[in-house]
Amino acid sequence: MSKREISSDVVVIGAGPAGSIAAASLAQKGYSVSIVEKTPFPRFVIGESLLPRCNELLSRNGMLDAVKNAGYMIKHGAAFEGNHKLEKYDFSENIGQTYGSSYQVKREEFDQLLLDEAVKFGANLYKETEVVGFDPESSKVMAIDKNGDKIEFQTKFTVDASGYGRVLPRLLDLDAPSELEIRDAVFTRIKEDIRPEDGTDGYIYIFIHGNNDGWIWTIPFSDGTTSVGVVCTNDYFNSYGLSNEEFFDKIISETPGAKERFSNAKKVVPVGKVDGYSANVKAMHGKNYCLVGNATEFLDPVFSSGVTLALESGDRAAMVIDKTLKGEDVDWNVEYVDYMMKGINVFREFVNAWYDGRLQKVFFAPFKQEKIKRSISSILGGYVWDDHNLFVKNPKDLLNAVIGQIEQAS
Repeated sequence: MSKREISSDVVVIGAGPAGSIAAASLAQKGYSVSIVEKTPFPRFVIGESLLPRCNELLSRNGMLDAVKNAGYMIKHGAAFEGNHKLEKYDFSENIGQTYGSSYQVKREEFDQLLLDEAVKFGANLYKETEVVGFDPESSKVMAIDKNGDKIEFQTKFTVDASGYGRVLPRLLDLDAPSELEIRDAVFTRIKEDIRPEDGTDGYIYIFIHGNNDGWIWTIPFSDGTTSVGVVCTNDYFNSYGLSNEEFFDKIISETPGAKERFSNAKKVVPVGKVDGYSANVKAMHGKNYCLVGNATEFLDPVFSSGVTLALESGDRAAMVIDKTLKGEDVDWNVEYVDYMMKGINVFREFVNAWYDGRLQKVFFAPFKQEKIKRSISSILGGYVWDDHNLFVKNPKDLLNAVIGQIEQAS
């Protein structure tokens, strides 16, 4: 067993979207960057639906052209169906944001593409290498490659973008329980679903199951396959006493909109399950390190916020790291934590309102002011940091006020 010592300005743990955009940004700023990734690429990941805000972040970091040229299904909006009601949100009908569409992507392809872009910009990739230690005082990262050889990185700053691996939260005892109820996702990919012919074939469709007992995502890809997943509490899943595939088939058959869309569908991959995906941390940064993407907090897949928050946090962290390494005065709590939590809290309130039923009242109301619908479309597009949107300033109070108006009118 040999040992190598490598000097690098920044070490990025994990090569998902958060890690790749952070690495690309810092490499373009002239820093030496090392990406350390444990899992062989390409690898399957759920969370395949992007939001328009992603386009803005990718463009800022010189990565959007590669995504545009990849031939992904264009996602123009989101549709919600339940109790025989259907509501569609066109992302271009927002409150003046730059982008009004995004993409539906297979993550094994998308993540590889972003990683390739980061390497193209100068980041060094250490494949199939696992980080096993981190000393924030000396700013050293210890890793072992696939051959069992040790690598010690002497770095100025470490970015944990390890996602579900949660490397630094485990090594530094940063894990914390999520405030959200723990839910499961049971998912597969299918072909030959019946897609809408009204121009919304590229939308993500969300079907509400039962009395808001769960919901089903439907993410179409340009090759004709579709990602489909059922999200519910673990207790609800267990109440059926079925296997993953039996449960998936049962929920589809009991949900009218999904049953119709998938009446001719055939599974192309086995049904999988992710248990209890919501997560949180005690701190998002510390001496010589920060956490980005799902290594910080993963909320819920209902509004496709995962990749958006990953890209946003990776991009934002790179900006603050740049200032830090230049010796400028930096308040990480204000410039990184508070900034990220502003958007996370907007998404969190919408997630809470989805599960307690308030948001469905708004979505399926017989009327909505044009400004309200555009503001909601902006939130669904990932623009959760735009203070021009009243839902960003005070999401809970405004949602409740809108619900009050709807109930009063009815």
